[in-house]
Amino acid sequence: MRLSGYQVIRLSGFAFIILALFFGFSYAEEKAPFVGKINSSDINLRSDATTLSAVISVLAKGTQVEVVSESYDWYKIRLPKNTPVYISKALASCVSFGEEQSPLSSGPSIRQCSSAKVLKDRVNIRVKPSEKAAIAGIADKNEIVNVVSETGAWYKIEPIQNSFGWVYKKFVDKSSLPVKPEAVKPSQEKISSQELQDNNVMLTGIVKPYGMVFMRPATHKLITAEGKVFLLKGNRTSLNALNHQKVKIIGKIISAPSSKYPVLEVRIIELVN
Repeated sequence: MRLSGYQVIRLSGFAFIILALFFGFSYAEEKAPFVGKINSSDINLRSDATTLSAVISVLAKGTQVEVVSESYDWYKIRLPKNTPVYISKALASCVSFGEEQSPLSSGPSIRQCSSAKVLKDRVNIRVKPSEKAAIAGIADKNEIVNVVSETGAWYKIEPIQNSFGWVYKKFVDKSSLPVKPEAVKPSQEKISSQELQDNNVMLTGIVKPYGMVFMRPATHKLITAEGKVFLLKGNRTSLNALNHQKVKIIGKIISAPSSKYPVLEVRIIELVN
């Protein structure tokens, strides 16, 4: 069936409106992030925007959350630091160890993995130590994860930057308080030699916004006095609070050596006067 010129124009106009709405929503969503507060007790943080999805954790009243987008009656939030998530040991290699005291005072200390490197691209971070558990995030190859403990064939880890959950909107109030950068530590803190090992680096420079980059975890960059550029992987809200300020950063390079702009995972960040 052939369409008349009028019908073609109508269809084209309709398609244009759909595209405009799509990109409009995408743009609005990109600008949407804000810091909110949980306004009720024992609120479920879920793996998807439905009450049928898995519960990742339970949020206490007053918990500060970073809202990154929304879908109907739900907010998508970045997982709080104390949320338990897991990665398979088969997909991560331990790169540094801490020590845990033996239950017997006279016995030797037990070495525990404290951080591990992701071995493959797009590795699933799950809400429980099971291949059948819901996915909370995706880790990139060579990304470093902080290990909390070990559970059989799984590492229990701190949530990575690219891990999210969902909360029903009515349980989140927009915070009126200024955001305190979680990653900022007191400037008088002494940095141990251990923190500068295992590929850790110390850099000083100016933090600036980098913008959203497809399939890249960085939203900010550090420009050193020499003009070198490093992409920063860290808490987005904290980095936003430090935009255009001079800082000192301790972190790990998690990108390939051949990268044009190395990606730096922020471990410690402090203001420089």
